[in-house]
Amino acid sequence: MHNMDDDSMPLPNHVTCRDGVYQYVRRVPDDVADSFAKSRIQLSLKTRLPSEARLRATKLDEDLERQFADARRGKGISFEIIPTAGWTWNDWSKVVSWLKAHWLHEDRVARLGNIKGAHFSPDYRGRAAWLPDKRLREQLDLRELLSNTDVPGYAAERGAFLARGLSKISVLPPSADPYRTEFMAACLEAEIESLEVVFKREGGEQIDHPHPDTIKGPWATSRVVPTSRSPSPSPAATDVAAKAVVAAKAIEADGCTQTLGDCIDEWIKERIRLRKKVDSHLVNDMRTTIVWFTKFTKVSVVTEVRRRHIIAFRDHLFDKGSYKAATINKKVGYLTTMMSLSAGKGWVESAIEGGIYIEIPSDEDKRDSYSPDELATLFASPTFTLGKRSAAVKAGGDLQFWLPLISCCHGLISSEILQLGPDTIVKHPDSDVWCFRVTNAGGRSIKAFSRERYVPIRAELIDIGLLAEAEKARRKGWSTIWEAMEQPGRTVSNVSTYFSAYWSAFALKQLGEAPVKKSLYSFRHSFKDELDRMKVSLEIKQALLGHSDIGTTGRYGTKSRPRHVDIAKLKNTIDSLEWNFLSDVKRPQIDGWGTWIPSQTKAKS
Repeated sequence: MHNMDDDSMPLPNHVTCRDGVYQYVRRVPDDVADSFAKSRIQLSLKTRLPSEARLRATKLDEDLERQFADARRGKGISFEIIPTAGWTWNDWSKVVSWLKAHWLHEDRVARLGNIKGAHFSPDYRGRAAWLPDKRLREQLDLRELLSNTDVPGYAAERGAFLARGLSKISVLPPSADPYRTEFMAACLEAEIESLEVVFKREGGEQIDHPHPDTIKGPWATSRVVPTSRSPSPSPAATDVAAKAVVAAKAIEADGCTQTLGDCIDEWIKERIRLRKKVDSHLVNDMRTTIVWFTKFTKVSVVTEVRRRHIIAFRDHLFDKGSYKAATINKKVGYLTTMMSLSAGKGWVESAIEGGIYIEIPSDEDKRDSYSPDELATLFASPTFTLGKRSAAVKAGGDLQFWLPLISCCHGLISSEILQLGPDTIVKHPDSDVWCFRVTNAGGRSIKAFSRERYVPIRAELIDIGLLAEAEKARRKGWSTIWEAMEQPGRTVSNVSTYFSAYWSAFALKQLGEAPVKKSLYSFRHSFKDELDRMKVSLEIKQALLGHSDIGTTGRYGTKSRPRHVDIAKLKNTIDSLEWNFLSDVKRPQIDGWGTWIPSQTKAKS
């Protein structure tokens, strides 16, 4: 006989042991919280025996669920709770899929207020459909919270939130193991993945998702839409609903075949078996692509996928005009990889290979420079001349002032600038020249080994307070000099994405049209153009840009260290470049807020 007092048996949900005595602790669901005197129920089970604690907790659960149901009916909320006692993990995993689709649908709806008809055009190149700033801040805070929450903490913190969402399909989260813990872990993962999609959309990516109504599960046959006039369900109705659920599951099991989604699950298992990294962002992109493919082709079962389906999907992506060839090839690659895995598992007779990818145009990833007139217009903005600041999260506070200036005048890219800290704005080891030290030190990451370099700081930027910004960051103990980078949950990747989206909208507003093939990276090209115009020697160009040979300076990318050049020559070069807009650039004094000062060193003409 099994020992019911075995401590290895999981305790029911809401049960904890304090000083040897078992306690029942449970939050009142948000939707009926105002019907109870307290927001949390805490009772002693008055036993030290696990078996007795399990029995008493089960009875309390049943009694409280009846009270919650009565409270909902009293508030005019009446819906049939679907019985889940016979559910397997396959059923609960579909509930998680529904929740994820529900969250992403809510995100899309939140953006509709900013969408115009032009957003639906494949030729649209303007700003993305952004979330209201308040909601974006809430999402950022939520990711920080979830990133530092374990599964038990998530269940306690978000349990009521999950129940409120699932009430739309008349399902309550599992109240005890064997599925409670696994369900909460899956929901935590799904919510994190949903937030990553939210932030990618904020950066301008068009990411599709299934509508929650398209997620099929055992709730579909017995779902009752909440209504204030609906009577409470009778036992007979509940019995009919239960039988319908069982029948639906039997039909589903009888016709069960592997889908592309199943292939992803097998791919993950294979990665884990081989002790290889499973990138959650990659998995999310794969799942999103498969949902889109299924929606377009109406095919998801691997035995029904044909070469013509993948080619048609590829051409569909190409015809939209919203994706580069490399992106289309990546998405097509997900599909062919899943079909290759299917062949390896024996689910299909052969993989789908060869001749599907699109040839990438040689100039697809090329970015043009900003012209001198465009630079003058951009830097004539009140952001740079009157100290105006956008309060939007994506603008990054003082980043909106410093990042474009540093990039244009020194050739640094956004990821290099975002990683600048008090320890990388330093004097050169061989001189008194203040420099940006671009390095991998301190956990930083740069594009290539050759990008390690010292770049002298232009005199005007020192005049208007860059060194004071570094000192302020040092006093505050920051690892970077940017307050936006020091916020919880911020990374080089997401801050760079946000600011790129902000800059696209900013440039559109300033220039009156979206510049073709121009972005933040265009500042680096403008910097190189100015070096060319001033007929700067090749060695100096390579040292400033972090390149090591002629081919690299022309096309970028190497792994060798650039040749050493005297720092005084680099400083003279940086200060001699003709950026006439600098004479009008202003910012507030670090130690005298409210007093605006212009650059004291005029650009040379």
